[in-house]
Amino acid sequence: MRLYKSFLSLFLIVLFSHPLGMSALMVDGKPLLEPAIDNRLTIPREILKQTNEKIEQSLKKYRFNGTALIAIKGEVVYETAKGYANFSTKTPIELESSFQLASASKPFTALSIMMLKERNLLNYDDKVTQYLSDFPYADVSIRNLLNHTAGLQNYMYLIDNFWSNDKTISNQDVLDLINKHNLPLNHLPGRRFAYSNTGYAILALIVEKITGAPFGAFLQIEIFDKLGMQNSFVYDRKRIEENPYQVIGYNATGRRLRPFYHDANNEILGDKSVYSSVHDLLKFEQALNNYELVDQSTLEEAYSKAMLLNHNFVNYGFGWRLKEDGARSYIFHNGAWHGFMSTITYEPKTELTLVLLNNTSASISTVKQDLLSILHHQFSPYLTENSDSDLVE
Repeated sequence: MRLYKSFLSLFLIVLFSHPLGMSALMVDGKPLLEPAIDNRLTIPREILKQTNEKIEQSLKKYRFNGTALIAIKGEVVYETAKGYANFSTKTPIELESSFQLASASKPFTALSIMMLKERNLLNYDDKVTQYLSDFPYADVSIRNLLNHTAGLQNYMYLIDNFWSNDKTISNQDVLDLINKHNLPLNHLPGRRFAYSNTGYAILALIVEKITGAPFGAFLQIEIFDKLGMQNSFVYDRKRIEENPYQVIGYNATGRRLRPFYHDANNEILGDKSVYSSVHDLLKFEQALNNYELVDQSTLEEAYSKAMLLNHNFVNYGFGWRLKEDGARSYIFHNGAWHGFMSTITYEPKTELTLVLLNNTSASISTVKQDLLSILHHQFSPYLTENSDSDLVE
């Protein structure tokens, strides 16, 4: 562990000596109005064109403002950037624009824990108190945090009511607030599934305690830099506010748009506050599912349903939601926070990837379902299902 901390420490000076993820925000990203000439998927050109047109119509219907990417077996078949990053300055959204992922940040947190598990630095069934001595719930395990069965109360209530919005806050401060206000658990650990942002904030703090590095630095070194995710970073107020090209989140009420400004909750990492672009997220999804970041057995466990104390299963693994829709199954996570709406959705059998990033409070689930319906109707005769894909259990 000492060597690992030293390794991370060597990168910190470089890491914070220049802005991260900003150099490519001006890349010229335009809608892919024509399908690629080199089509390795054997989908007829006319079908690709028709599908493109149907997708465009769908995004227009839902007044989609953001970026969208669709890939099959890693090959992009559709991508677009629509609308404004900043409606006041009319700054356009580009394909390389970085959006707040909101809860779609959770897969990165879970992956961080999985990576430490593979390095024998923790075990999923370890109690959290082994790593955070001031954690007040003796029976909560890392596994409980990963699959939302710990029973923790929502930390945002504490920040909203007991913290100054302009005062910097850390994940350790959140744990201190939990202790100060003596919050009880909502239920016995493992008894039921209750989606918990607090649990993922605590997971990020565990990563910091084990590695001795800020959580954002860990993500940068271990994931973003390794995969060439040049437009990915964690929330930093100064960087966000001083970048004229940064995408801003908006609350849409009818045709009125109200921008969201700084919220101390943004500074809490693990449950949200990763920023990324559609191309970066495709790199992430491909590397993850090609076992470049963790082993196959590790990933299969992350894609398996959690089991409660009563032996019932819930449709959540480690940082990923699991959904079965008829004969189809999906591994995904959506996000919603301060106008930012996102989804990273993967269909293992067809190796179909759909990434949507929006900044105007669009109903991302509705848009996603409409696009998936179009894709299955158009592409099903041409897609070869992966018979070895049984990751969703």
